[in-house]
Amino acid sequence: MSKRLVAGLLFGVAALGACGGSADSADSAPPARASAVPSLDPQSVPADLRPLIPLARLWGIGDDVERLAKVDGATSAERAELRRAVAPHQARITQWLDSFGQGLMSQEAATYMYMQLAIEEMTGLP
Repeated sequence: MSKRLVAGLLFGVAALGACGGSADSADSAPPARASAVPSLDPQSVPADLRPLIPLARLWGIGDDVERLAKVDGATSAERAELRRAVAPHQARITQWLDSFGQGLMSQEAATYMYMQLAIEEMTGLP
């Protein structure tokens, strides 16, 4: 076996070992999940949309895969609650989001946008 092949194998084994973590890693804090919605500043949300902040925190997940998992894992009652609460405010939320134009959207606005996406992804689900 050549020295180059042996060195490559040793490097590969070391890299795999590093990926698996150590026995101590179970004691460390878990990594932050993409579904964790950052804290929202109520002052950055229009006053008439602030009552929806708790729902935005639950459903405003930026990661598509995790948001779909949340939608698929929710009960029909949970999905109905979100639809019912947000429906009267959809046009106002969209107006707020549109106010950012091509500029950078605030974290609060993005969270509301993701909440709207969650509702769209519920199409066809009870």
